[in-house]
Amino acid sequence: MASLKEEMEKKIMEILPPEAKFSKVDFEGGPNVIIYVMNPRYVMEHSEYIKTLAKELKKYIIIRGGDPKVRIREVDKLKRVITDMVTKSVGSNIIDDIVVDEPTGEVYVYLKKPVRERSKLEKEILAETGWKPWIIPTALEMGRDLPRSDIDAVKQIQIATAKDRLEFLRRLGMRIHREPIYRDARITVTGLGAQMEVGRSAILVRTKESSILLDCGVKPSSSGDEAPLLDELDLDALDAVVITHAHMDHIGYVPYLFKYGYKGPVYMTEPTKYLMEVLLTDYIEQAESEGRVPPYSRQDLAQALYHTITLNYADHPTDISPDTKLMLFDAGHEVGSAVVHLHIGNGLYNIIYTGDMKYGPTRLLNPAHNKFKRAELLIMESTYGGKEDVQPPRQESEQKLVDLVKHTVEHEGKVLIPVFSTGRAQEILLVLNEAINNKQLPKIPIYVDGMVLETLNVHLMFPDYLNRTLREMIYDGVNPFLSEYVKPIERARDPEKRKEQVMEILQGPPAVILAPHGMLNGGPIMDYFVHAAEDEKNMLIFVSYQAENTIGRRIQQGERKLTVRYYSDRVTLDIKMKVESIPGFSGGHSDRRQLINYVRNMEPKPHKIMLVHGEPSKIMNLALTLELQLKIPTVFMNNGGETLRLV
Repeated sequence: MASLKEEMEKKIMEILPPEAKFSKVDFEGGPNVIIYVMNPRYVMEHSEYIKTLAKELKKYIIIRGGDPKVRIREVDKLKRVITDMVTKSVGSNIIDDIVVDEPTGEVYVYLKKPVRERSKLEKEILAETGWKPWIIPTALEMGRDLPRSDIDAVKQIQIATAKDRLEFLRRLGMRIHREPIYRDARITVTGLGAQMEVGRSAILVRTKESSILLDCGVKPSSSGDEAPLLDELDLDALDAVVITHAHMDHIGYVPYLFKYGYKGPVYMTEPTKYLMEVLLTDYIEQAESEGRVPPYSRQDLAQALYHTITLNYADHPTDISPDTKLMLFDAGHEVGSAVVHLHIGNGLYNIIYTGDMKYGPTRLLNPAHNKFKRAELLIMESTYGGKEDVQPPRQESEQKLVDLVKHTVEHEGKVLIPVFSTGRAQEILLVLNEAINNKQLPKIPIYVDGMVLETLNVHLMFPDYLNRTLREMIYDGVNPFLSEYVKPIERARDPEKRKEQVMEILQGPPAVILAPHGMLNGGPIMDYFVHAAEDEKNMLIFVSYQAENTIGRRIQQGERKLTVRYYSDRVTLDIKMKVESIPGFSGGHSDRRQLINYVRNMEPKPHKIMLVHGEPSKIMNLALTLELQLKIPTVFMNNGGETLRLV
């Protein structure tokens, strides 16, 4: 380690002129090299040196003041200077809070709305004050009716653990940036979940040097959530966890790892970190409200967030172990969802893992990325890989939704749409708002309940992760999701008051109700469903995938008498409401044609494909098609911890 650091210091001194007054270099985790200088203003004003350093060192460079003496020492003065600079750059009254962390020399600047070119403002603040700033946008200005508790929760964890986190990142940097111990090549992939099934995604990639877990989710089921097969994991030997996106079947068991002793990093995008806090907090609360013991605590979730390292799309390779680098690319599935690229060894082997992805534009997102420098193995989802899984055009699906809603409200009914809290919920809000504005629908209330409200904040906080149209609207101060027709519901916690709240809506005028869970497996949607199911004027519309053994799948397949959990009770329902499915929304997944085209258009072509996250018949059918049409060997593994050796 010392020799690597000394070599890096030598390169830095060769690149930086004496005027920068270089002090020392340090590692923080895999992505960051911290360069301390006594003259940060000079370095910020000559940014070409930072670009050269990043290119030569192949790292993300963070410049910090090399001594507290170069910083503004009075906290009040520091806050005044930052406030004046932000006001001059992006406008007045935009700062929500400024938090100064003196031990680390960092300052967190929380804004009330997202702004363009945050990095430019951060460089200017560092040059002027000597403090390393982190500018963090929120959606408070555009989301006044939205809850902010989850934003504040992440903020408090960041503030409370800043000093400890700095030590964690330094220890991690020492572990990652060492010379590899083993020289012989050996790479294996072990399936711990989502093999021949949809749910509990978990894939373990191991080399002689490293152990990396890709996703760690649960599988929803009417008899209880199923965990991934974690017996194969040695938590002490686990180097990293990489999360593709914040759906429960990909993140639901991350805190469980920390409950049982994992102390390493979790890599994901910034939006995914906030969404993880929202979803898993609700998961814990929902279990408690139903009289169940959750598999982990709020403290375990806090530990997961504390150990989270966020990365941007395709910014630069990040070292996550001595022999593995990571890059994230847009997956087009939900805000912040990522395709994972693992580069193992010095050009030895490259794994692309799609997570869940959408290879086509949507109202929210850009298509999934499929251009890479190297790709020996592609691990691809297969949710809609069956030969019948060809979805209609998006416009056709949207029109069908509008027509079904119009028919129901004209007959004095309520429309229940079970949604996952990110992705489809936001798309449906865009479609319904547009239909009302275009007079395709009457001015009906659109009730939005549960985590959809919290996740709306995340969409507004990170417009760069959305498509260009929405991105520009949000930067211009327009909230594309809320309107006079959208009625956010602040869920009553007391069961009796909650029932009154729900009945007031169901006994009111015709309306649309959006609420999680998207597969009717618990969540706020059940409060409406148990009271609306036996009224034939109402309609239930599925807009996302319904996994095997969920209540949603059972209803979708024609079951009309069933018993469901309602708080701590069991309720038997005779379902008389109409039931419809609109596959074109697809929960942000690619259909069969898009899956095949993703591989067909991929650059370079993978040497081998592994199919995961699909029902057995769909995986086997898609595997046969890929081999016949594209001539690429395609494999799949059975559930049960099966291992495939790659090298």
